[in-house]
Amino acid sequence: MKALLKILFRNHWKKISLIFILTFINVQSQLYLIELIPIILYHIKAGRYNATFLILDRFYIAIAVSLICMLLTSYLSFSVSSTFASDLRLKVFSIMMNTNNVGEFCKNKFSGLMSRTIRAIDTLQSFVLTLLKRVVLFFMAFICVVYSLIDLDILYASLFAVFLVVFCFLFWWKLDKMVNDYFHVRKHSGILNNLFSDKIIGLKTIKLFSKEDHTREIFEEKLDETYNLGYRFRYKLSYLLVFLIVLHIVLILFILWGLFIFDANKTLAVEIFLSLIYILYLVNHINAIIPFVNSYTIAFTASVRIEQTLALEHTSNPPRIRESNFEGIEFNNVSVSIFGMDILSDISFKIPKNSKNLIIGPVGAGKTGLINSLTGFYENTAGSILINGKNIKSNSFDDKISLSNHHFMLKGDVFQNISLGDESITREDAIRACDDALFTKDLSFEVYERGSNLSADLKQRLAIARALAHDCEIYVFDNSFSQIESTSRRIIKENIKKRLSGKILIFIDNIFDDYSDMDNILVMENSSLVCQGSHDFLIENCETYRRLINCSGGK
Repeated sequence: MKALLKILFRNHWKKISLIFILTFINVQSQLYLIELIPIILYHIKAGRYNATFLILDRFYIAIAVSLICMLLTSYLSFSVSSTFASDLRLKVFSIMMNTNNVGEFCKNKFSGLMSRTIRAIDTLQSFVLTLLKRVVLFFMAFICVVYSLIDLDILYASLFAVFLVVFCFLFWWKLDKMVNDYFHVRKHSGILNNLFSDKIIGLKTIKLFSKEDHTREIFEEKLDETYNLGYRFRYKLSYLLVFLIVLHIVLILFILWGLFIFDANKTLAVEIFLSLIYILYLVNHINAIIPFVNSYTIAFTASVRIEQTLALEHTSNPPRIRESNFEGIEFNNVSVSIFGMDILSDISFKIPKNSKNLIIGPVGAGKTGLINSLTGFYENTAGSILINGKNIKSNSFDDKISLSNHHFMLKGDVFQNISLGDESITREDAIRACDDALFTKDLSFEVYERGSNLSADLKQRLAIARALAHDCEIYVFDNSFSQIESTSRRIIKENIKKRLSGKILIFIDNIFDDYSDMDNILVMENSSLVCQGSHDFLIENCETYRRLINCSGGK
């Protein structure tokens, strides 16, 4: 919470300062109105109507000033809280877009951190609004009331101020302790939610192994524990409301005490009346603390989620590779291990410029892992990837790679899905790419979210067209033809080879299919490169390659 409040005050200190000033003027205007009320009543009772009208002018001016300050304070509070939330959302989006590797991706996606963070930002926005509109008002009312009471009796005002300070300290200490209790409640609610999910998903398995009774015991134990924790938390939270009630009672006792300490012989009755009204005014603003109490624990939890996401922000991305004369790629003893699982194991090979390459192997062999290593999505645990003899870092070369990914489709027309915001791609470029991919839809055809209105083969054709339209050094077609019928598949592959002559082509497939003209074929199995070479060389020297061809009906 402290980190986020620092960001809030650092980025919006001008508006927040103005809120404090306007709130101070508002409170002072309202206290001035309180002072004018007994004077007006006194003049009316004495029949001094001319004096009454003169005072009424000041009365109306004070009302106008108070209303203007309240309106401006509301506007600024909404503006600050909305802008603060919007800035956080943009920051979260920026972090998500700058995710460089699988470790960060897992933190963002698989843990659900991003979706929970967006909800947390909404919670924090409401809390900031309450803080600026309600708590600042109470704080200013407290200062102004104590200052006004000093004019009546300094000892009385000092005791009153000391009591309020001690009360606020105890109140804040108790509220801060409630945060830990709230975390325990949320934690156990999450455990219970997982048990619900596990029980539903694994019900048949549980019954199969006759473990239903044991699972029921665990479930009922957690259900009871969660209920008791939640009950105790709400019970403790009610203590804070009791604090507020005690504060009301003590302030009323201060009022009664004030009636006795003022000497009627030397103090006007109007001053006694004013002291009572001042304290009652502050009592009224104590009610502003109630929504703050209700939102504080939730907002604190939300702030933890937001800070977890902000912690993923990069200080800087590695500089892009800027090579005017691109020669090729070299994998030098590259190994990748993720969460204890070997994705690549000691891979070494070279891919020169102007070459056609095939990476082939059974499902799970590590073929896509090679490309993820090249783009930096998988960070190498050993070895290096060289571009023109230079060791590249993650995310430093991915702007030179065009990847055919049919799993990603934008909600928009075909041209938007092809260009992806690249202004250098013209509609003529997109039409040519669609022709080469045998994609028959018009550029204005509206693609639904995730391409739900396109068939599987049209999605693959559109992804191929998108890859072809972008000018890059390396073109990767990862299982890009599996849903396309054989005749069209052969035509599209020929179009790709003609169009991208002089570039590096990398085809990734689970089976052999019309790839006999490849310059280099990499055969992978069990995360390792078992052999590489031309089609004829591998037919003679690689048993794994022959087995894959036989399984796919190739020759």
